[in-house]
Amino acid sequence: MRFSSRIKISIFFGLSGTCLVGSTFKETTTIIQEWVQTEQLIGEESSEWNIEKVALLDVRGALENEISELTKRLEESEEEAVGAAQQRTELLEQKAEIEETTLSLLDGIDTLEAQVEEAFALLPTPLAKRLQPFRNKLKSGIKQGNLPLRQRVDTLLSLLQAISLFHRNITLERQEFSLEDGISREFQVMYFGLGIAYFVNESGTVAGFGSPSQKGWTWKRDDSLAREIATGVDMLNNQAMPRFLKLPFPEPKEPAQ
Repeated sequence: MRFSSRIKISIFFGLSGTCLVGSTFKETTTIIQEWVQTEQLIGEESSEWNIEKVALLDVRGALENEISELTKRLEESEEEAVGAAQQRTELLEQKAEIEETTLSLLDGIDTLEAQVEEAFALLPTPLAKRLQPFRNKLKSGIKQGNLPLRQRVDTLLSLLQAISLFHRNITLERQEFSLEDGISREFQVMYFGLGIAYFVNESGTVAGFGSPSQKGWTWKRDDSLAREIATGVDMLNNQAMPRFLKLPFPEPKEPAQ
């Protein structure tokens, strides 16, 4: 009976141990499986994190590059702004200089135009007639205020150049005027610049000389000069050999006080 009981107890404990071991093994297997799954999840999460980390690093690098580029552009823009401000200052200074020069030029032109207008009374009649259109254009433009500065200067220069050219040369003109006797005659007139002129008629019987004054050119008759003046006219027309002419040169009259 005792033996049987011991066997029963042994069997009971054996069975109990077997049941216990089986239960523990099952739980252990479940834990292992869960651990493996967890490790797999961790591995997957780690892999995904590594991928995301690389992507984030790429984005970070791109952003850093963009920030660097924007910083560079900002610095360039600031430099350009400084350069533009400096250029604007220089342009304003140039504008002020040009305006000052223009005002000075206008003052000079006004003075020169007044002098040319006064000089017209001293011009020989043929020259004054040729220059009258330029004079009218200048006077009309000044009066109406519609003549651009460039045209005003060009017109004034044309007048001055024509006057200067006449003054530097000996010019032969055909001209009609009256002497002391009041008779109007046509003469060949040799102008030696704007200082003096000598005249003779076609027949070589009436001659004399003239000089400018504030009232225009005045003429004085001196028929004794006819032959010499006629020779000068022939020389200018290439009809006589060049030679020195013996002609009087009257002293200039002092202006009336």
